[in-house]
Amino acid sequence: MSPAVGLEHFERALTFCRASGFRPELAWSCHDYALTLLESDARRDRMKAAALLDESRQIALSLGLQPLASRIDEFRARYQARLVAKPAGLTTRELDVLRLISEGRTNKEIAQSLFISTHTVAVHVARVLEKTGTSNRTEAAAYATRRHLLEPIGVPPARSPTPASENS
Repeated sequence: MSPAVGLEHFERALTFCRASGFRPELAWSCHDYALTLLESDARRDRMKAAALLDESRQIALSLGLQPLASRIDEFRARYQARLVAKPAGLTTRELDVLRLISEGRTNKEIAQSLFISTHTVAVHVARVLEKTGTSNRTEAAAYATRRHLLEPIGVPPARSPTPASENS
């Protein structure tokens, strides 16, 4: 079976499970499809895999499928680099710089945060502007905001249950 046919089967399984309301099967199908997509290592596949893992985890938590939720969390911890999409060809360090630019930090402050020289920061800033097609730091920050680059990609925000003592 060709990889394309296998992916088509996953798409059909997701469609069927969603239409039929088979939520546990949908959670596992999303999980398995995400793992398959990560084998290709294409950026669009990594982004889709991260979204599928998010969906799987949300369903698992809502249904009390703790083993699946734990499996997803462990997988994310181990393979986080493979799940992160790097838009515009930005390197991990350039994404770090972009996030700090978005916080309004100066080159000197960025250098201190990342333990690199201000000259190196200037090089990274220039590359960020070039790769994102922006002309200044404000535009670069807007680019990051529009593309949701200011928070970890594919990682749902942590939600802690409110302790009963706080509700009284």
